[in-house]
Amino acid sequence: MALCFQIAVAFLWAASWLTFRMGPTNNAVVTDPPLKATWKAVTGGAISASPTSDGSLLYIGNNNGYLNALDLHTGNVVWTRHLPNALMSAPLLYKGLVIVGVGDELSTGSGPTAVFVGIGPSAIDAFDARSGATKWHAAVAGSAMSTPAVVDDVLVHHNGAGWITALDPESGRQKYARNLHSLASMSAALPVGGGSFITSGVLDNAVWELKVADGSTVWRRPFSAEGSGHGDCPAVTDGTRVICNYMMPAPGQTYTIAGNKATQRAYALDVKTGASLWDVPLETGVLPPRNEAAIPLLYDNRVYFGSAIVAFMHALDVTTGHLVWETHVHGVVKGGSVVSAGVLYFGDLGGYLWALDPSTGKVIGDKKMGSGFNVGSPIVVGDTLIIGSRTGTVYALPLDDIRSSHD
Repeated sequence: MALCFQIAVAFLWAASWLTFRMGPTNNAVVTDPPLKATWKAVTGGAISASPTSDGSLLYIGNNNGYLNALDLHTGNVVWTRHLPNALMSAPLLYKGLVIVGVGDELSTGSGPTAVFVGIGPSAIDAFDARSGATKWHAAVAGSAMSTPAVVDDVLVHHNGAGWITALDPESGRQKYARNLHSLASMSAALPVGGGSFITSGVLDNAVWELKVADGSTVWRRPFSAEGSGHGDCPAVTDGTRVICNYMMPAPGQTYTIAGNKATQRAYALDVKTGASLWDVPLETGVLPPRNEAAIPLLYDNRVYFGSAIVAFMHALDVTTGHLVWETHVHGVVKGGSVVSAGVLYFGDLGGYLWALDPSTGKVIGDKKMGSGFNVGSPIVVGDTLIIGSRTGTVYALPLDDIRSSHD
């Protein structure tokens, strides 16, 4: 059912882009228009956000607060808005509006002492998709780095102060707010059907399924208090499982603290009950100060994701959590990936774009670029990959350019 939903969104994408990465599997690939373009656009700030497009314009924010609408075919700027804080959430498209989360990654602590994410102004803002004119503004308690979702015509969002906020996506009027006492950073609200959505956070390390109508709990799955990264991971679902990854202290460590060693783990929960289906350890490495989790992709009964601590891309079996393959790359892979026409594409922090065989992990092509790629993730439009970089440049290049490169 989830895969059918993804296909339906692909046909309707020019009118709406209602969730992070466009659908429940995080495979942000659309075939229309049949684009084959080469361009780059300098935005003036590091990019942590995934882009969004309506088939004519490309929308992307940067960490210096600039929301850019670019011509999809040329990369030329159509309009720009400057907001008072970073734009790290993926823009949503709803009834002619571009909806973005505003808020920085600064906090009053880290690891087990974190109590608040988002020091500067935090809000969700909506703009006219064609002109960039402001349509509404809704302040929120903590950073709106986390990407919201529009579910049953309600916009739901989990912010850096631990609150779930529900808004009318046309007017910005608040419907309700509920404090989970669990902090979201770069995660995303994930619709799972039945009027419900999934979210996760840290401080109270847990994953929730909540009702869209009133924010009430369907189920809550707690995780160890010693771990971290739950607030950074935007989960995926196949309609049966919810899958993501997180960090636990390495042997000899007490907490997951930046600069200490940690072990990456991946998990699957039953979407109906929250029961654990599997929870497996992967590599151990040094924990970075931010963006601890890797953005997963669900495709053909496998989940693909990189690592914030070791330069690997992984493929795991969704039923068992068994590691199918891992491929060494040139930098850690925190951002998402896409599969188009049977090829897996992604960028790494070392500044490379990769094309891999998703069945085996064999490298098809690797292209060295002018900048590293952090959590800003690619989308594919037609035959073109589009991705924002750590230095603020947005790149568009044909898929066959990546496949044929061997740098």
